[in-house]
Amino acid sequence: MVSIDDRYYQMHPKSAELSVEAETLFPDGVTHDGRKLLPFRVYMDRGLGPKKWDVDGNEYIDYKTGHGSMILGQAHPDVVKAVQERMSKGTHLSASTQEEVKWATIVKQLVPYAGKMRFQSSGTEAMMMTFRMARAYSGKSKIVKFENAFHGWGDSPFVGASGDNPNNGIPSTVRDSMVVIPYDINELERVLDNDNDIAGVVFQGNQVINPTFIRSLRDVTKAKGVILIFDEVVSGFRYSKSGCGGRYGVEPDISGWAKILAGGLPGGCVLGRADIIDMIAPGKITHPGTFNANPLSAAAGSTALNILASQPIIEIAEERAIQLKNGFNQILTKMEIPGCAYGVSSIVSMRLGIDHECDREYCEEAEQAMMVGVSNDVEALLGRALTNEGVWGGPTGYILSATHTEKDINNTLDKFERAIVQVRDEGSI
Repeated sequence: MVSIDDRYYQMHPKSAELSVEAETLFPDGVTHDGRKLLPFRVYMDRGLGPKKWDVDGNEYIDYKTGHGSMILGQAHPDVVKAVQERMSKGTHLSASTQEEVKWATIVKQLVPYAGKMRFQSSGTEAMMMTFRMARAYSGKSKIVKFENAFHGWGDSPFVGASGDNPNNGIPSTVRDSMVVIPYDINELERVLDNDNDIAGVVFQGNQVINPTFIRSLRDVTKAKGVILIFDEVVSGFRYSKSGCGGRYGVEPDISGWAKILAGGLPGGCVLGRADIIDMIAPGKITHPGTFNANPLSAAAGSTALNILASQPIIEIAEERAIQLKNGFNQILTKMEIPGCAYGVSSIVSMRLGIDHECDREYCEEAEQAMMVGVSNDVEALLGRALTNEGVWGGPTGYILSATHTEKDINNTLDKFERAIVQVRDEGSI
């Protein structure tokens, strides 16, 4: 029997060559920490709908979906056409364009509390701006965030994130401006009662947690007069047309958006109360940015959001996610593997190796969405087995698009079961 790793090498010779070259070009051989794979990276060539193909011609069912930005699937024809038409007219005109007005108009239509907005080039930039706006508006210095939450790689947002460490170049003065606490409403109240220098509280919208907690955030911050910030970078236009806030009936004061916002191109946005967004003004916050609301991202974003507004995109993606989640749980039960698949909307997460009971939605045993209970080596081996089977994503996180079909999900479940059997045959699970 060919081992998982031997098959991986046999299927990806061109990727192996590129991976060697990349080691001489990029730190750790990659351009995004999440793309680091062992024994080498797989290099993608093209995508269409729910499928992708690598440089060796291998086909995959895609569950990364552009790190969550491609809810319409890869190369949606309307988005492609919009970008091509805009490209032919010029990619950057160093001026305001009608595309940015169209983009902002559909965003405001979808997000009821969007009094005003400001576009940036990424989710990281958007979240950095939410922090600066909260500080400028309140005249206070500190932001409260929750343990392990990821709000981008900027200095302030990254403090307390999973992977934060003393050697990553974040100054102690910046760390002092962040208050990192557990997901505990009582602890939040204690902090707000005892520190008069809190400008805002930020919540990661795609954090899988009981909605009661999310609604309590609004109640507590409103009672204490503190700005509530939502990070809708992943959850925006996925959890609902107005993000996590819309799904749970909570309106933050301001929020940061990206990914689906720009139709799969680079783009970010801060929106919310006009009086806070208006802190970008002469004598207050200065905000240049070469690619803010650039015409290509604006064209892609407005086209994608108009499709999402008029069609059941979110509902279809969520329906397929429920099918996938239920199938995973049936396989784990049948194979007597402790763990669960759980998740909200069109994102499915998995915990393996931990025997527990949960509702298969919020899994309150989990401290964060991608937590697992097996070793990194076992997780990586299962990931390679899935790659060999033609599943791109997982093994513990799957982000779906509206282009995934029932057949795609059934094929994925078959492939997942084969991968699990292979890992078990090698004595790892």
